[in-house]
Amino acid sequence: METETSGKNRITDFQKAKRVLKRFYKQIGKDFYCGCEFEKDDEELGRFKIKQESCGLQARKDPKRQTWIEWEHIVPAYSFGKNRECWTKPNCEVNAKILKGRKCCSATDPEFNLIEADLHNIVPVPGEINADRGIYPFGEIDGEPRAYGLCDFEVNFKESLAEPKPEIRGDIARIYFYMEWRYQIPIPEGKRELYLAWHKADPPDTFEIRKNEIIERLQKIKNPFVEGEIPLP
Repeated sequence: METETSGKNRITDFQKAKRVLKRFYKQIGKDFYCGCEFEKDDEELGRFKIKQESCGLQARKDPKRQTWIEWEHIVPAYSFGKNRECWTKPNCEVNAKILKGRKCCSATDPEFNLIEADLHNIVPVPGEINADRGIYPFGEIDGEPRAYGLCDFEVNFKESLAEPKPEIRGDIARIYFYMEWRYQIPIPEGKRELYLAWHKADPPDTFEIRKNEIIERLQKIKNPFVEGEIPLP
């Protein structure tokens, strides 16, 4: 796998990726899942605070976490880490600490770090929704069991499935196809045709195209599915 950038500007880990994205999104100030406005939190250094009144967002059960912006991997770290040696290593000791799973990979696997830091795959979302979605794939859920106020995002814990609003389904599909193309991470089982349909129903808008251009400048590779350089069926 080729590295994204060179020299001191290389985005080599998730922490650096978040710092870069914070500089970009502080100009935009809206989360990906709900469209909530957010701003710098004066009380928590380095955090963004959601303006819940801007979008009607409510908490399902964790009001504190739902006030914060967190940085979500659309294709979860579990998907690109679970089969790596570092993820399953039984005795991963770093600085006299035993680490497991993602923490071990983040501390010991440079290639995992580069995948985890890919800016195309990271978006700002409300904290509780980030936690609720977890590693679930995206799909369509019968009915509209809203648990987050006016935010059009549903999670079916029994079926291990998350449903985003229609306006971002194409964005999500193109991220999945990008991660498959770039890193050979398989599309979730049974979801390829659905994501192709999402891609067609929700074509790239001005913001997605502009973000793709900015990320290309930052990490020297674009998502070719956004501008149609690699056509999907």
